[in-house]
Amino acid sequence: MPNTHKAWRLHTHNDLRFDTVETPSPAPDGVLVRIEAGMVLSYMGRVLSGAVPYSLPPMPFVPGTNAIGRVIATGDNVTHVQGGDRIFLSPHLRGDVPDREPPQILIGLTATVTTDAALALQARWRDGVFTEIAHWPAACVTALSGLDDRPVTELIGLAKLIVPFGGLQRSGLRGGQTIIINGATGYFGSGAVMLAVAMGAGRVVAVGRKQAALEQLREAFGPRVIPAVVSGDAAADLAIIRRAAAGGGDVALDLLGSAKSTSTTLSTLRALKRGGRLVLMGSAEVPLELSFREMLANDWEVVGQFMYDRTAPGQLAALATEGLLDLSKIVVTSFPLADFPRAVEAAALMQGLDLTAVIP
Repeated sequence: MPNTHKAWRLHTHNDLRFDTVETPSPAPDGVLVRIEAGMVLSYMGRVLSGAVPYSLPPMPFVPGTNAIGRVIATGDNVTHVQGGDRIFLSPHLRGDVPDREPPQILIGLTATVTTDAALALQARWRDGVFTEIAHWPAACVTALSGLDDRPVTELIGLAKLIVPFGGLQRSGLRGGQTIIINGATGYFGSGAVMLAVAMGAGRVVAVGRKQAALEQLREAFGPRVIPAVVSGDAAADLAIIRRAAAGGGDVALDLLGSAKSTSTTLSTLRALKRGGRLVLMGSAEVPLELSFREMLANDWEVVGQFMYDRTAPGQLAALATEGLLDLSKIVVTSFPLADFPRAVEAAALMQGLDLTAVIP
């Protein structure tokens, strides 16, 4: 095992350096990982500049969230992976305490709620994946058994899909049902369309404003994908979505990012059948104004979902292992680790099925 390795570290906002750092030994509950590919978020540049008001780890730290890697060494208390295993790295770390609301962080990105316990967790596991070697909590690594023959530029697609997979699981989507996906042409929305087809949805209503992009999703994933081109006119959009859903959806997933209006979110909700569930994973700059009367009359549920369950990465990987999920549909643009700043610029331009990765 090497004594040192190269890593990108943020020392202050906009001060990113390609440092030589000491390679640690794994903690008892940790795993030392050689990174094969790390996913670059579309807004990573805004994180590094401080434009996104996240609660960043103590500086200097290595940014970066999801990755594919191979285990170099494991801590004494780690039993579910071993040296040589190919693994998926998740950044979603929860405190291992008997509490209904344990502290949680996104490694290499932010503390979601800045309690003392969360900040302590973040101080311990501060460094992300834009590095040659990462030290990762064992609770956040999943073995990718059965996928050893896949190129890493394909497997990194799991990193794009894991967030919408959490939303689809929370929706309770079942085979043959109709799901409405709002924001379907976005980075996570396009992944949700891909996943809904793989998970057996009978009809996937892809809601968005870009007709050409929606048609591309239909071409990529088949006739079960029904485009619904909306304009922001609430009444007209509701009619369009209902028609695409053949009368109404069973469940819905909203993945709009920083929306200036919640009009299409409300149209998506109103296009659900009685007893339908809308899962919110996106964000908006204005409130979602729900009607008591409509909610009660239709038995609708509106739920928020942050990230995904601990077991979700393994369940997602199983879809790929069994041939239900074709990861080659994701368009990966990769950069050497040394060119990480260029990768950040490229990631800001991603749309649809695009994914940007750095490969040490």
